[in-house]
Amino acid sequence: MRISSLRGRLITLTVLGCLAAGGARAQEFRATVTGRVTDPGGLPVPGATVTAVNTQTAEAATGFTTNDGAYSIPFLKPGVYSVSAELSGFKKVTQASVRLEIGQTSAVNFQLQLGTLSEEVTVTGESPVLETSKADRGLVIDNERVTELPLNARNPFMLSYLSPGITYNGPAIYQRPFDNGAIADWSINGGQNRNNEFLLDGAPNNSIQGGNNIAYVPPVDSVQEFKIVTNSYDAQYGRTAGGIVNVSLKSGTNTFHGSLYEFARRKGLDSSEYFFKVNNLAKPAHKLDQYGFQVDGPVSIPGLYDGRNKTFFMFNYEGYKEATPNPATFTVPDDAQLGGDFSNLRDAQGRLITIYDPATGRLENGQWVRDAFPNNQIPIGRIDPMAQKFVQYFLRPNATAPGGSDPWRNNYVFAPNLAFDTFRNIATKVDQNISDRTKLFVRYAYNKRTEQRSTNGILTGPAQDGQLPLWRINHTGVADWVRTVSSSLVVNVRAGLNQYLELARSDPGLNFNPADLGFPSSFVNQLPNKVFPRLNFVTTAFAPSGFGASTTGTTEYQNLGRNSRNSETTTGVSLQPNFSWVKGTHSVRGGLDMRLTWYTREINTNLFVLTFDRRFTQRVFNASEALSGNSIASFLLGAPAFGAIENNFYPTFRWNYYAPWVQDDWKVTNRLTVNVGVRWDFNTPVFEKDDRINYGFDSQAINPVSARINQQQFPGYQVRGGLGFVDVNGNPQYPYQWDRNNIQPRVGLAYVLGDKTVVRAGYGLYYINLVGISASNGFGIQTPLIASLDGDRTSTLSLANPFSQGIAPAPGSSLGLQTFLGRSPSFSNADFVNPYVHQFSVGMQRELPGRTTVELSYVGSRTREEQNRWGGFNEPPASLRDQCDPTKGGSVAFCNELLPNPFFQVPGFEGTARFTSPTLSRYELSRPFPEFTSITMFDRNDGRIWYNSAQLVVNKRMSTGLTLAGTYTLSSMIEENGGDNQIGGNNTVNPLITDVDRIVQRSPFESDRRHRVTISGVYHLPFGREQRFLASSGPIVNGLAGGWEVAGMWLFNSGRPWGLPQNVFYVKDATIQDVDFNAPVIRAVKNCVAQMSDTGVVTMLGYSVAAGCTEPNFIIRPNYTRGAVNFRDDQIRRPPFYQFDLNFAKTTRLTGNVRLQLRVELYNVLNQVIYDERQYENNPTNPLFGTIDRTVVRQSNFPRYGQLGIKLLF
Repeated sequence: MRISSLRGRLITLTVLGCLAAGGARAQEFRATVTGRVTDPGGLPVPGATVTAVNTQTAEAATGFTTNDGAYSIPFLKPGVYSVSAELSGFKKVTQASVRLEIGQTSAVNFQLQLGTLSEEVTVTGESPVLETSKADRGLVIDNERVTELPLNARNPFMLSYLSPGITYNGPAIYQRPFDNGAIADWSINGGQNRNNEFLLDGAPNNSIQGGNNIAYVPPVDSVQEFKIVTNSYDAQYGRTAGGIVNVSLKSGTNTFHGSLYEFARRKGLDSSEYFFKVNNLAKPAHKLDQYGFQVDGPVSIPGLYDGRNKTFFMFNYEGYKEATPNPATFTVPDDAQLGGDFSNLRDAQGRLITIYDPATGRLENGQWVRDAFPNNQIPIGRIDPMAQKFVQYFLRPNATAPGGSDPWRNNYVFAPNLAFDTFRNIATKVDQNISDRTKLFVRYAYNKRTEQRSTNGILTGPAQDGQLPLWRINHTGVADWVRTVSSSLVVNVRAGLNQYLELARSDPGLNFNPADLGFPSSFVNQLPNKVFPRLNFVTTAFAPSGFGASTTGTTEYQNLGRNSRNSETTTGVSLQPNFSWVKGTHSVRGGLDMRLTWYTREINTNLFVLTFDRRFTQRVFNASEALSGNSIASFLLGAPAFGAIENNFYPTFRWNYYAPWVQDDWKVTNRLTVNVGVRWDFNTPVFEKDDRINYGFDSQAINPVSARINQQQFPGYQVRGGLGFVDVNGNPQYPYQWDRNNIQPRVGLAYVLGDKTVVRAGYGLYYINLVGISASNGFGIQTPLIASLDGDRTSTLSLANPFSQGIAPAPGSSLGLQTFLGRSPSFSNADFVNPYVHQFSVGMQRELPGRTTVELSYVGSRTREEQNRWGGFNEPPASLRDQCDPTKGGSVAFCNELLPNPFFQVPGFEGTARFTSPTLSRYELSRPFPEFTSITMFDRNDGRIWYNSAQLVVNKRMSTGLTLAGTYTLSSMIEENGGDNQIGGNNTVNPLITDVDRIVQRSPFESDRRHRVTISGVYHLPFGREQRFLASSGPIVNGLAGGWEVAGMWLFNSGRPWGLPQNVFYVKDATIQDVDFNAPVIRAVKNCVAQMSDTGVVTMLGYSVAAGCTEPNFIIRPNYTRGAVNFRDDQIRRPPFYQFDLNFAKTTRLTGNVRLQLRVELYNVLNQVIYDERQYENNPTNPLFGTIDRTVVRQSNFPRYGQLGIKLLF
C-alpha cells in the first residue's frame, strides 16, 4: 500500500467520523453535570434553564432540559460549582457547593416548586459520593492527597499505588519524575505491563521509546487532581490493555494562589542499608534538593487589562539536584593475573582452575585436548603486546570475596559511586473565556534530565562505562477549544503535540583514536566510528544473532569501555474533534481520536567490541568445564571469542492511528442508567520512511547461494528460503497485515437501590496499543571477528588486527534472499493480528455516614492473541532430536557428529562459522534452512492471560478534617505462552517451553501478586482556632497547637513468583518453609541439584552433596532434551513487600492568606527491603543457586530515610 492511497482513505475517515459521531468527550478530563428537573408532582419540566457556575472563576455554563426533563452540561473543569435550575412559573432552585472531580459525571436533580423566579431556594448539602451515572471503576486522587501525602521524589504518578487492581513492577528506587520508563511499569487488572494509556489534560502522554514510557511528568504543585480508571466501559477510551491514568493540571482563578518550596534530603536523615554494613562501608552521603514555585490567578495588567472572569494562568517551575549512591561489587583481575600468573586461581572448594595453551592440542580418546601452561603461568613472551597496552585501564582489587564463593570473585567494592542528576521542569497553562459560549485553554510543558553515572567503576580515561551523560528531554503542548452551539449541542476540538528525546552515551570513550592502542592505521581508517573498544569478559560468550559480540553468559570480570551512542526521539501529534448532544434521556457523545507517531532511533551498541571467554584457554574447546579456562587468560593471549564493528542505519518508524467512537449514556429511569458505546480502532502496522523493514520469510524459494555450493562434493545440494523486504517484488509496505477489524463494544449499567446503594456492572473490549518495531536485517550490519578457522579448536590470535577481512558495508535489500547468510535472521509474522482484552466487572457501592463509601467488586479480564515471538522456526524436526535425547534412548553424540560443511569458503558466508569451519554438526546441517542458524519469528499471537480478582474499596471524602482510603485486592493472574510482561514485537520473550515441539507453558504471570493492601489518609488535627479543641485560644496557643496534620500511606504486596531456571527438570518441590531473611545470604530454595550427563547418568553436584542433599530437586538436563519446566511455580514466591510512609506538617498563618508550612517526611518507616534482581541467583550450577545474596549489590529500594520540606503558601 502506498502512502498516497492511505492518506486519501484516512482523510475520508476523518470527515465521516466528524459527521457521523453523535457527541463527544474524547479522553476527557473535565466533568459533566447531568440530571432531571421535575415539578412538584414528579413530572418532567421541559425547557428549564440549568446553569453551572464555577465559584472560583465565575465561569458559567448553561444547559436546557429536554421534553423528558433531562439535561447535561459537559466540559466543566474540576472544581466547586453552584448549579441552579429555573423556569418561569417556578421558584429558582440552586444547589450550592457541588464538587466535580476529574472525569466525573455527577447527577444533580431538581424538583421545582410553584412560584416566581424572584423567589429562590438554595439547597446546601454535600456533593454526592456515589457513582450512579456509569459503570466505570476507578479512583480519584484529589488535590488534598496529591499535595499532602508523602510522595517519594514528588512524582504524582506514583500515587497510582493507591488504586486496587494495580501492581507496580518497576524498581522501587527509580520513581523520580524523570525515570520515565520505570514509572510506566504498571499492570492494571491483569493487563500487560507497560501497556496503559497516560493522559495529560486529556491529551496523549505516552512515548514509544523504551516500550510505552510515560513522556511528561508534571510537578506536584501544578496538578489539580488525577484519576486512575481501572475499568472503563466508555468508548472514548482505547489503546490500553489495562487502564487509563488521566492527570488534570491546575487552572487559574480570580484570586492569586501559589507556593514557594524546597524539599531536602541529607545523610543524617537516612538509615544505612545492609550492603554498606556487611562491606564495612560508611553510610553514603545521599543529597537531594527539590525546589521551585507555582503561581496561578487572573491575567491582570494594571491600567491595561483586567482578566478576572476572563483570562487565567498557571505557571510552575521546579528544579531538582541529587547525588545518589549506587554501590556495587565487581570482579577485577589482580596484578598477578594481569601478568599471566594464575597459580592462585582456585574455586570456592580450593581446587585449581587450570589455564591451557590454545597453541597446543592433540587427540585423546577421540577428543581434542590442550596442554596446560606449566605452573599455571603464561610466559611473558606469550602475552599479546596489544593486551599489555590495555592492562593500564583495569581496576585492581580493593576487597576480599565473600565466604562461600570463588576467592577471586567480587573483589572490588565500588562505593559510594554517586550518580549525579539535575532536572528542570516547567509547566504553564492559560485559560480564556472568549464568550459565554466559547472557551479555550492552551498548555505547554517542558523538562530536561541530565545524569552522570559510572557503571564499571572506572572514573577517568576512555575505559569508563556508564551514563556519561544521559539526557531525557520532553516538550508537550495542547490547545483545547469548546463551543456551545445550541441548548443541546456542544463542540470540542483538542490538538496535542508531544516529543520525548532520550540520549545516552559515554563521552570519554568517543572520539578516541584506536591507533593509540597499537591498532594498524589500515584498520583504524575503515572504522565508521573512532572509539575506545569495549572489552567484555564472560564465562561462555555466544552471539544471539549468530555473529558479532555478546555479553550474554555470566560476567567473569568487569568490562572496559562502553562505546555506545544512542539517541531516540518520539514525536506524537494528536487531533480529537468531538461534540456532545442531548436528546431526551440520551446523552450521546462521540468523535474521532487521531494520532500520528514518529519514532527515530540512532542505536549504536557495538561500535567496536571484543569479547573474551574461556573457550581458548580451557582443556577442551567444545564443552564447558568449571575447572579450566579463564577470560583474562584468553585476553592476555590475544584470543577473543567474539568481536564486532557496527555499521548501523538510523530509521524513522511511523504509526498512524484513527478511532471513530460513539457513546450513549441513557438515563432509562431515575434509578437506572445504561452506558452503550462502540469504538473502531484503525491502527496501522509500523512502517519506515525509507521502507527499511523485512517482510516475511520465503520458505519455498531456492536460495541463489545454492549455485555457488561445490556440486562435485555435494551433488544436487540446494537450500531453500530467505528474507523478504517491504515494498520489494510486490510486497506491501508493512511487515504484516493491517488488522482492520478492531471493533470494540462497550456496555455498562448503574442501578440505584434505595438512596444509599448502587449496583454497577460492565463489559468492554479493548485492542492493545502496538509500539514494537520490526526487523530490519541487512540495513545495519556488524562485521564479525573471525576468532577461529576450525570451529574454535585453535584461535586466530588476531587481537593485533582482529578484522583483517575489512569492515563490511550494509547491503540493504540488495542481496535479497541471500541477506544474513550464516547468521540468525528475524522477521514478522505476516498474519499477525492486534492483541485484545476483554474487561468486565460487577460490584456494589454503599454510602456510609461521614461521606464514606464502601465498594465490593468482582473484576476480571481475558487477554487474547498476546504478542510474542518464536525462536524455533529453523530448528531440526523432533524426530532428529529424539535420536540425540538421552531421556528417549538417543545419543548426544549423534547430533554433535561433525560432517562436511557445504558452505565452507562459499562467498556470501564471510565472517560466519558457516564460512570458516570445514565441518558442521549434524544438528546444524539438519536445520530446515541450513544456510542460516536460528531464525526468529516475531509478532506471533500465541499468548493468553486470565485475570480474576475480588476488590474492596473504602473511601472517606474530606470531612471533619479527615480523608481516608483503603483497598484490598485478592487476585490471580495466569498466563499461557505469554509475552511475559513485555510489549513490542522485538521485545517479547520466547513463550514456549520448547521450540521444537511447541510445548506450551502455563504458569502464574510474572507480576502476579495474590494479596495487595493499601491504606492512605490525611488528618488535620482538631486543635486551634475554629477547631474542635482550643477553638478560642489566643495567638500563642493557637500558633503552637493549631495547623498540625499527619498524612501517610501503607502498602503491602505479597511476593511475585520466582522464575524457574529453564535448563533443568524440576523433579521435586524445592520450597523452604522457614526462611531466615536476616542472613547475609538468604537461602530461599533447596539447592539440591544434579547433572544429567550426555549418556543419561544423573550425578549430584558437589556443592549439593556438601549441603547434605541425597536426592535432587532439580536435574540439569543435557543438550537436545525437551524443556519441561513452566516459567514460574506458584509455590515458590519472592518475599512480600511493605512500604509505610509518613508526613508530619505544621502550617502557620503569617498574614492574611499567606501561610508557612514545615514538613517532616519519613519514607520506608519500617525499613523494609526490596531485593534487587541481581541479588537473586538463578543459575543451578552456582553454589549460591536459590539464594538472595545481600552482599553483592544494594537493595532495590531506599532504606528508611527522611526529608525536610518548607513551603510558603498564598
